[in-house]
Amino acid sequence: MKKILICALKSVCYNSYLYFEDRLGSELEKLGCEVTYFRASEEPIEHLERYVGASFDAVLEFNSDLPKIKMDDGSYFLDHIQAPFYDVLLDHPLYHHDMLKQQLMDFHVICLDINHRDYILKNYPHIKSVDVVSMTGESAAICPPMAERSTDVLFLGTYTSPAEVYDAIEHCPPFLVADIKKLIDRMLLDPRLTLEDAVTDLIPETDSLIAENFPLHMQAYFLADTYIRAFLREKLIRTLSDAGVPLSVYGGDWEKMPPLSGGNVTFHAGVPYADTFSLMADAKITLNIMPLFKNGSHDRIPSAMLNKSVAVTNRSDMLTRLYQDGTDLVFYDTDHMELLPQQIFSLLSDEQRLSSIAEAGYENAKKNATWETTGQRFFDILYKNGRMSSV
Repeated sequence: MKKILICALKSVCYNSYLYFEDRLGSELEKLGCEVTYFRASEEPIEHLERYVGASFDAVLEFNSDLPKIKMDDGSYFLDHIQAPFYDVLLDHPLYHHDMLKQQLMDFHVICLDINHRDYILKNYPHIKSVDVVSMTGESAAICPPMAERSTDVLFLGTYTSPAEVYDAIEHCPPFLVADIKKLIDRMLLDPRLTLEDAVTDLIPETDSLIAENFPLHMQAYFLADTYIRAFLREKLIRTLSDAGVPLSVYGGDWEKMPPLSGGNVTFHAGVPYADTFSLMADAKITLNIMPLFKNGSHDRIPSAMLNKSVAVTNRSDMLTRLYQDGTDLVFYDTDHMELLPQQIFSLLSDEQRLSSIAEAGYENAKKNATWETTGQRFFDILYKNGRMSSV
């Protein structure tokens, strides 16, 4: 029996980390693995010491801080466990530079975006492997037919004030302020542009010192990414509000958003991640906006599909390969967001079309994006890269 250690040193984002860890562990157990959990919410981090000298076929954590933990002699804690370590990144790698730069002996990464994979392979050569696996959700216990759903359009997510982010930018060193503003302008002008490509264009080719320390400079420009995400999310909600689209928003800090002109948006407090599936099951449409993943997916999309809610999202290269617009989901363009309200009204006025898209999305997700298929992908990666053998 193969042994897996799943760690959870922190819990953020409506307990999504804990949900992912629990569901992944459950699927690995079904595949014949013995899964051990270490949760900092249940015992002190110092108790990790009991794993020194232990042997596992893999150790993993989502958005981990484990790589930086060191022993009293300065050696890495993870190097004292006989196992490959997998950091499962749910964000752009720039937010994890301080972990990724650590020179662990057997360091691997699993991420959500093909561009992120390429970025890590290029900038962190000590990392032995990088694979891409999308996260998913599950079907709620009750999934009523379209005609019986009480929510027209559902949006799940936390509010971040773009004005506050912009103020933080203004307080950066002057040379950094100018660069960040240029990056923002370029990326808003071309929604296909990744931050790493925009930074590459910004840095003179002759500046070899900057090129050599590219991940460090990417980290310094994180506020460009943060601002654009916040700006687009606020613009999305305001655009739908102005058009009178019936919208239910669940998430934290929306009370900080400047008043809306429309009166058809209702705000609700955030709910634990595992409770979002019942909200999707009661929604005709689940609205998504990608977190600047240009070649990745987001768990809200298959989660909506598994609950027969029509996923309406902006594009990424990965999404356009996996799904067909108007067949199993609906795409909109962030650079033409003014067209989205009419897209939504058109969908809501045609229940037969809504049901058809929802059913096709459900069939796609049941085949390709359940926790059973996701767990199998993880198992295959662990088997390919590490000490795992046939179970």
